Amino acid sequence: MIPRIQQAIFTEKVAANKLVFLQGPRKVGKRTLIETTFQSQSSNFQLFDCSQKKVRKVIEANSISSQAPFIVLYEAQYLANLDSILEQVLIGEINATVVVSCSYVPKVQLELLEAIRMAGLEINLFAPSFYEAAQHFGLPEENRLLEERLVYGNYPGVLADLPNAEQTLKEIIQDAVFTKLSSAERINKGEKLIRMLQVLAFSIGDAVSYNVVGERCGLDNETVERYIKLLEDAFLLYRLPSYYNGHRYELKKSNVIYFADNGVRNVLINNFNPTYMRNDMNELWRNYVISERMKWLKMHQLARPTYFWKTHTNQQMDFVEVMENGIFAYKTDWEKKKKVKLPKSFSEAYPEIKTSVLNRATYWKFLTQMK
Repeated sequence: MIPRIQQAIFTEKVAANKLVFLQGPRKVGKRTLIETTFQSQSSNFQLFDCSQKKVRKVIEANSISSQAPFIVLYEAQYLANLDSILEQVLIGEINATVVVSCSYVPKVQLELLEAIRMAGLEINLFAPSFYEAAQHFGLPEENRLLEERLVYGNYPGVLADLPNAEQTLKEIIQDAVFTKLSSAERINKGEKLIRMLQVLAFSIGDAVSYNVVGERCGLDNETVERYIKLLEDAFLLYRLPSYYNGHRYELKKSNVIYFADNGVRNVLINNFNPTYMRNDMNELWRNYVISERMKWLKMHQLARPTYFWKTHTNQQMDFVEVMENGIFAYKTDWEKKKKVKLPKSFSEAYPEIKTSVLNRATYWKFLTQMK
């Protein structure tokens, strides 16, 4: 098992606070991290699995009833009274330390979520990152495994059992699409949503039109937009809006969609061919480096605006990140020896923005850059 850098952070926050808010997609090890932490310290804890209807009914009727010093509300996004519970913990009405674990951004008051974030009580856990894998296997070995990561992704269940990776990834998709996401949100057109995801999987790096996507999968554009937002909140998709400042030909209100894990993208298009047999290496590479960067930013709670840039004449920068010390723009390319021509129109419009190419020789620093 790959050690998680969030383990030490979780241990520290649980020791110092009455509330810890842990969130991230299903199947990435949230429950394992929680149980491992408490068991290693021989701490008495009680876990309530809120995905179970009977458990929810008891908690929603009587709040939390436990003598344990540590209480875990697992899959807490299903609780209709989560707002009330969070408030009770924050004002001291519940004496235990409460760990709230969610696989979907919960439907609670925005002010409450913001207060939790501002207090530093939120931890984001995702599938193991490039940095975590490199720390575990060593950088040379992780670099050797790069092509495998591009095809199968980084989910713990996949890394632990590569021969059954396809089945594991199918189950992840089924779990996300055909189950209720939270106490308020559900998906009613699962088969059409699968088609929508397949359309998006073939459109990596392209500006997407909700109208066009909807026409291809039998959904109206408002439903497409809603489903994309739901899957963002389930930590399965990342959406980059367009960067523009009124320059000629720039796309103004477009979005590019990336998958949080390459394996999920590949299972949707039913393609686990090795890299030497593929004609979509640039798409795989682009999805990998951008999703890994987004993962790193969220893991470290770096709230930086991120975009893509494109013109109507198909000039494009794949990733734009606004940092404290300036704005940085990147173009991705799988071939490390290929000379990539950066869009002249971008440099002319934004001479102050630093530009770079992300290929197999230059990506390490980008994935783990803090400032």
